[in-house]
Amino acid sequence: MVELSFIDSNIIVFANVKNFPEYEKAVGILEMGLKGQLKLCFNTIIALETHYKLSKLINIEEANYRVETLFKSMRIIYFDVLMSTLQKGFSIAKKNSIRTNDAVILASMYENGISKIYTDNETDFQKVKDIEIINPIR
Repeated sequence: MVELSFIDSNIIVFANVKNFPEYEKAVGILEMGLKGQLKLCFNTIIALETHYKLSKLINIEEANYRVETLFKSMRIIYFDVLMSTLQKGFSIAKKNSIRTNDAVILASMYENGISKIYTDNETDFQKVKDIEIINPIR
């Protein structure tokens, strides 16, 4: 059985911008999720980061469309970030000296029993020892 894993915004952004050198590898991960070969999920923070980056790199209309497409996917799961998740994230950020956004992603992972994340941002996530970081780009 395939284990549920978070997909970070950097992988989603790389998969949406063809002229990035990371494009091919990132698209491969996203396609595996869309085909059900990987069970991927994301949360509000990842959606916001992805939308912001794509709106700057492409345009806001296309960013809207691409993030909405993720929300509508039957294969990639979306988790809302609740106030309690934010509060746990703030605590994780303080305890581990990591960025708040990444700490809220970790809090969401913990709340949903998820221990893997696909990301190109190993620096912050390495500070927390109980998750598996999979960098499909390197």
